Formats: sequence, structure tokens, C-alpha cells
Amino acid sequence: MFELTIMLSRDECESHCPLGAAGIKTHCERTIDQQTSLDINAVDQIEMSVKLLDTESMRALNHRYRDKDSTTNVLSFESVIPVLTDEHNQRFLVLGDLVLCPDVIACEAIAQGKSEFAHWAHMIVHGTLHLCGYDHLDPDDATEMENLEIQILSGCDVANPYLTRPVQ
Repeated sequence: MFELTIMLSRDECESHCPLGAAGIKTHCERTIDQQTSLDINAVDQIEMSVKLLDTESMRALNHRYRDKDSTTNVLSFESVIPVLTDEHNQRFLVLGDLVLCPDVIACEAIAQGKSEFAHWAHMIVHGTLHLCGYDHLDPDDATEMENLEIQILSGCDVANPYLTRPVQ
């Protein structure tokens, strides 16, 4: 079993995210544990960072890296660092950076008729799957990723996010 280290600001997390720092870590661990894209048995420790940004900063990142001049809920930046081995033969994987926008996530939860907790859980799982190499650019990949999200979230007592309908 791997050990997950997440770098994040606990104060920032506790005041902006209903999952809290511990909940974010739990959802990331479950996602990494249940995905099949990475061989997690090949590593002892996994590191990732989680950052929360305001809407303007998120818009700037989305524009710079995705050429979309709008804000978004989550961005994932996969690491290109290979698995590292230390002097004790411990194998480390730097997974990457997960960036979330609390204001967008809160607004989307309301618009989609979901609890903020459930939508945060979905965004953490979704973003972490991107860090593990999943994508949803073509229909088959999207189906695979959505099914995995549904499976992981159900294990966290979070309803299928794709069945929730917007509030009229």
C-alpha cells in the first residue's frame, strides 16, 4: 500500500472546502487506489499538491494552459517526473498538481441541485483521475472515466453525479 502526501494549506482548505483537508486526502487516496491507469504497487509513496484559487486566478490559469478565457472548477497538471528511488529503496511518485476554484464549485453545486460536499467530492475524484492519466476527450474514454468516478463516489456515499439534474 502506498502512502499519500498532499501539500495544501489546511487553513485555506478548512474555510473553503466542506470536505476539509482530511476529506480531500481520503478522496484522493480512494481514487488513486481504485484507478487502473497507474501501477501503484510499483511505488511506496505518492505526492501531490492541492491548491484553491479565486475565480480570477483560475481564469488566468485556464487561459494560459487550455486557451479558454473563462474560469473553471478544477484543473489538473500531471507531473512529468519519473518514479524516484531514494537511498533506502523507497520509490516516490510525484503525481502532479490539483487546482480547484471554491466559488465555481459552490455555484455549480447550486445550479446542479447537489450538495456542496457531493460536488467537491466529485471534483476531487475527477481531478485526481486526470492526474492518473484519465481523460474524457473521446466518448469511450469519457465513459470509462465517468464509470470509475461513479464507482469511487458510491464508495464514499456520494450519489452518481451524472444523474443529478439542474434545479429549475
